[in-house]
Amino acid sequence: MRSSLFLVGLAHRVLADISQCKLAAPPNVDLSLGFTSIFDGAPSTGALNGYMLFVDFPDYPALSGETPESLRDVFLPDAADWYETASFGRLTLNMSADTSRFYRMPATADSYGWKRGLTFEAHQEYIQDAIEVAGLDNIPADVDVLYITTTANAAAISFSVSLVSEVVDRDSKQHVARRAVTFGVDVYKTWHARTLNHETGHAMGLPDLYPYSGGATGLYVGGWDIMGLISGASPDYFGWSKWWLGWLDDAQVACVAAAAAGTPASVTLSPIEVQGGTGHKMVVVTGTNNTQKVLVAEVRSSNRGVNSGLATAGCATGVLLYTVDVGVSTGNGPIRVLDSTPGSGGCDGDELNDAALVLDAPGRPSSFAFPEFGVVVSLIGKTDDDIYELEVAVL
Repeated sequence: MRSSLFLVGLAHRVLADISQCKLAAPPNVDLSLGFTSIFDGAPSTGALNGYMLFVDFPDYPALSGETPESLRDVFLPDAADWYETASFGRLTLNMSADTSRFYRMPATADSYGWKRGLTFEAHQEYIQDAIEVAGLDNIPADVDVLYITTTANAAAISFSVSLVSEVVDRDSKQHVARRAVTFGVDVYKTWHARTLNHETGHAMGLPDLYPYSGGATGLYVGGWDIMGLISGASPDYFGWSKWWLGWLDDAQVACVAAAAAGTPASVTLSPIEVQGGTGHKMVVVTGTNNTQKVLVAEVRSSNRGVNSGLATAGCATGVLLYTVDVGVSTGNGPIRVLDSTPGSGGCDGDELNDAALVLDAPGRPSSFAFPEFGVVVSLIGKTDDDIYELEVAVL
């Protein structure tokens, strides 16, 4: 179905200059998604050089028959393939690994404090101990992210976590890597290869999208982004994050100023999971007198990109609406999905997983009013290959 209204829409209203939608990062916001944030982390385009080493502990020696190669293969090649697909070929994960042995850490696993609430200082101690036992000279000089991988037996290292600051040697203060990731046993029990894609997201500057203050993991974004729920129904990166990372070009983003009254803006959107397609990849709507928050619309589809082959992806399709607030720090909801079907119960275990707008689907709305910006977003056409035509009108 294709609406003839769309064919004249852009002739009636010119889109805003893209600079109006590239919000600046305020100072002192942890992992802000603003475009002027200064974050000397891992590169998000070109090649990201990773180096993996493997550790065990006096109280948790490596399991019989467990090898560094077997643990490396939990992540690779799947995590690298994920980046190749999600970035549209703009990021290559170059991963090397020291598979010669498990390096024995100098302290027990329990002593590092994971069970008691891991502190920044304890995490640094853990990383520097691993560097010391592996030998600084054995770590390549051009490492962007150092990945320290625990034996699957080390129950005390219960979760994976990133160090979002420079990695230096304890004694010499010599630079070792831009960032570090320490993998816990949650990799083997729950999250598997995509743990690397989540944690490397932090190394590149992306915030956590699940709540730090408690509540369900999908409280803010459901299963729509791997920085929220790693095993979600559609665990890609949001279009805003892909734009921020350099995986989308400015020309692929339609910028609409909500304050500008007049003829509605009409835009064609193709699925965010693939690079090509008709029209734009997302619409960004700016609010009146708000320089920190925008409304975003993008198309999510099944069996495309990193969603290809996911049994759950079919429940999370349509035109997804969400807000981005560059003044909100990691873990406090910098991105929040807008639910077009509140109280529905959702799908695949999360209320927000059926949040998207859908055209001509019983029980699913095709328009959404956002009074905060004084706009309504409406679907006016769709093709069989999930190319949507939508309209942004002033209320």
